Amino acid sequence: MNQRPQQPQHRGEPQRAPQRSSAGPQQGGPRPGNFQVNIDQRDLMTGPIEQPRGRRQPDLYSEPPSMKKAQLTDKELRAEKRAHKKRNRVKARKNKRIFKIMWLCMVLLISFTFASYLIGGSNDFLGAGRPEGKADVTIPEGELTEDQLAEILHQAGIISKPEFFSLYCKIKKNIDSFSPGTRLQVDTNMDYEAIITALKGGNESREIVTVAFPEGSTVLQMANLLEENEVCTAQEFLTEVNSGDYSEYKEIAALGSDTGNKYYKLEGYLFPDTYDFYKGEDLEDVIGKFLWNFHQKLSGRLQEKVDASGMTLDQVVTLASIIQAEAAGTTDMFNVSAVLHNRLNFGGDYGIYNLECDSTSFYPYKNQQEMDQMGGTLSHGAYDTYQVSGLPAGAICNPGLDALNAALKPNDSGDAARYLYFCHSAEGEAFYATNADDHEYNKQLAGLE
Repeated sequence: MNQRPQQPQHRGEPQRAPQRSSAGPQQGGPRPGNFQVNIDQRDLMTGPIEQPRGRRQPDLYSEPPSMKKAQLTDKELRAEKRAHKKRNRVKARKNKRIFKIMWLCMVLLISFTFASYLIGGSNDFLGAGRPEGKADVTIPEGELTEDQLAEILHQAGIISKPEFFSLYCKIKKNIDSFSPGTRLQVDTNMDYEAIITALKGGNESREIVTVAFPEGSTVLQMANLLEENEVCTAQEFLTEVNSGDYSEYKEIAALGSDTGNKYYKLEGYLFPDTYDFYKGEDLEDVIGKFLWNFHQKLSGRLQEKVDASGMTLDQVVTLASIIQAEAAGTTDMFNVSAVLHNRLNFGGDYGIYNLECDSTSFYPYKNQQEMDQMGGTLSHGAYDTYQVSGLPAGAICNPGLDALNAALKPNDSGDAARYLYFCHSAEGEAFYATNADDHEYNKQLAGLE
């Protein structure tokens, strides 16, 4: 077989692939390694394809095939953005509303819990809610703190709120007078002061009496009730009310040493309630029960209202005492409060410069009849609101919680915001007026003229 002579190959020169015929493969020859594409010359001359106007078509090579929708026009994009912002605003308002509701629920829960805690402490202080019975308690040897004593009494079932009892002992500062190592039997329904007296060993031969003081009681009436129940004499009580030092209570300390024209220094601060006393009990302990109870009632939300009222505590107590003495009932208190506040705030615009409340005319007595019965005389014009402008020198009685709340939040809705006059019938029906003419007519309706 003839062989072609091989071409000499130079070093460094790549070996050339054998040339193939362009006419295609021969019969039975190997499959070609390339192919030919026929393109019409006119196709190569065609310009760019025009895009349809309006909507832009997606680029199949640059944009992912997973796109949910084609790109929008500028107008549609702006509309989409506005709709998105609107959805976000609606969602934000909904979330804000939910947050407010949750916050309100949290505040109410905390307030309810705190109020329940204070009420429980006040009841424990008075011995209310504890079952009747006796419990044995031993005062241990050695130094004893208030917290330790409170826990001992709590374990014995004598008190239910050891933290309140501990605070009371710290205020009284008389724990050092207890006799260590003494074993005593104590009534489980006694108030804190009676418990302390029992722990001093001074209750063996003294009888306990329960005395109820109605809301609006005056210092003079309280003194007479205490004397009737043989707790102390009325004169001893009245003297202690003015001369005793009770500055350990912040409410009394705020009065200062100069009480001005006050007839009884502690009038208004001896909270009316039901108390247990020993016959012949120490006067400081007797008055301490009233002041401690007032301190407890004022704690928390009520104190916050006083701070926000723009009035001093003494002004609030004085105003509340007049409301207590004048009103025919709890609902009436808020309307009477409206009249008094309106007279104080803008009465001068109508030529009204005095509160003109009958209840202040006979202080320290309740009325003319009480003054005559006790053989008293009027000698303290600083309390008569027909003579003095603004508030009197001090409280005219000891108000309850409703009157204190009414003094801090008068009725300011509807006509009540303009009330300047009020009067009551003999049956206690209340009449209110915004001007003098209507007031004169109301007095006729009430049977006062």
